[in-house]
Formats: sequence, structure tokens, C-alpha cells
Amino acid sequence: MDFLHSLLLAAHFVGVSMLVGTFVLQMRTRANHAFWALLIGASLQLVSGVGLYGLAMAGDDEPNHMKLGIKTLIALVVFVAALVGFLRQRAIRAERATLTANGANVVADVSIERKLGPFFHTAGGLAVVNLLIAVFWR
Repeated sequence: MDFLHSLLLAAHFVGVSMLVGTFVLQMRTRANHAFWALLIGASLQLVSGVGLYGLAMAGDDEPNHMKLGIKTLIALVVFVAALVGFLRQRAIRAERATLTANGANVVADVSIERKLGPFFHTAGGLAVVNLLIAVFWR
């Protein structure tokens, strides 16, 4: 049980480092956001967080259900924002590849990629908020 807790906690830390690290490194970029890293980090956070919650429920102490519920809701929003951004980015890149394969000259249109910015900043910003809740809410 102790090994499982340590394993889930390590996975949780890897997920938060992928989310926050990607967000901080690419916060000011206008295009080519690494949504794949946000998506993997958000997935790790959700899966390991649910596992940690289950272990906390199985333990002797009563967990703070309000805190964990708020953190789970924020984690779900982070996951959905990362997923939508990833899927839209993949669709944009597929369309560009199709146009290029058909002989069209495709100019790097940053305005199309800039529409993905709100998803990136929502996922990264809420991941930071979730981290702050974990640290300061006791």
C-alpha cells in the first residue's frame, strides 16, 4: 500500500511538472504550443489523483472532500482544454499538409494558430491554480 501511494504520488508530480513546465516555457509563444505535453500531463494528473483519492478514502484519516472535489473539477477542465487544443491543432496541421500535398503554397498563418492560445492558457493557468490549491489549502 505504501509503495502504491509512492508510485501514484510520483506520477502525480510528473504530471504537474509536465503541465506547469510546458506552460511556463511556452507562455509567450504565439504558435506551435505543445498540447501533447499538456494532454499527457493532464491525463497523468487525473488518473493518479483519482488513485490517490481512493487510497485516502481507504486510510484511517478522513480526506478533505471539498478540497479534493474542487481540485478534481479543475483537473477535468484542464484535461478538456488540453484535449480540445490538441485536437484543433492536429486538424489545422492536417489541413496544411493536405494543401501542401496538393501543390498549394501554404503561408504560416499565425492568426489561425493564435486561436489555440486560449486553450493553452486555460489549461496551463488552471494547472498552476490547482498546484496552489494543493500547497496552500490544508
